[in-house]
Amino acid sequence: MMKSNIMVCIAVAGLVLASCGKKEEKDGKQKRGTTEIEAVVVKPDELINVIRTSGNVLPAEMVELKSETSGRIVNLNIKEGTRVAKGTVLVQVDDSELRARLRRLNAQLKLAEENEKRKKELLSVKGISQVEYDASFTELETIKADMDLVNSQIRKCAIIAPFDGTLGLRNVSEGAYVTPGTTIANLVQTDNIKIEFSVPEKYADFVKSGLDITFNISGNNTKYKAQIYASQSEIEHDSRALLVRAITKNADKTLIPGAFANIEIELEKLHNALLVPTYSIVPLVNGQSLMVVKHDTIYNVPVETGIRTDDKV
Repeated sequence: MMKSNIMVCIAVAGLVLASCGKKEEKDGKQKRGTTEIEAVVVKPDELINVIRTSGNVLPAEMVELKSETSGRIVNLNIKEGTRVAKGTVLVQVDDSELRARLRRLNAQLKLAEENEKRKKELLSVKGISQVEYDASFTELETIKADMDLVNSQIRKCAIIAPFDGTLGLRNVSEGAYVTPGTTIANLVQTDNIKIEFSVPEKYADFVKSGLDITFNISGNNTKYKAQIYASQSEIEHDSRALLVRAITKNADKTLIPGAFANIEIELEKLHNALLVPTYSIVPLVNGQSLMVVKHDTIYNVPVETGIRTDDKV
């Protein structure tokens, strides 16, 4: 009966990688087998430690345009897909009642100011009591506070672009009645693009601000570069991974928020690395080993492995 046993060997002298097979034959009695060796020379080589992960493309800034008050839209200045400047009034909710209330308060303010002034003069000559003056002063301050409140409510009737950006698709039309929480449209800033991804906990010390990454997006093989600018302050408990963000310019607008990104991160470069085929590593109960050839003799040598590539370690 023919029995074949294949094992991979590495030569210490000359650094030779080999696979050794031992053949045994039984023909009434066992005959001495022969050993076949396939050798591969292992030489120091450059090794780049690269981790690969996936992530998402995010806009540099994004906001959902929502009304802070209930009312009917009287002016909708949202042209879908167009750029707008910071400070542009995009939506105006009817504020006519509030403005009427403000005019009334303005009239009351003038009267209250005159009344407070007279009472102050009378108080100075002891023509009235302190209590009477305090009442006029309180009335004046109450009107001012009411005016501040109404002005705040009027400001909430206008939705203003918080930054330069591009408008998305709108969800309402002019004349629609909106309530707080109603999303009218999205505004995004895509002159710069963020890449959000996670790396395993063991690489957290390598991933620092300023480190460059390379990525491409689904359906596009073009390689883009970005630079890490921030990471989460803690490891995510469930995934045992660190959330990281990088940023890059997007002048030609080819990178669209929401796209899937394939990411490569170069962590370190080793110039004298010894790489052996992954299959040459022999697992043991208490570690790993390689079969090493020295002066035509095979030795079993314990080893500790490091960086892995697709087919080598």
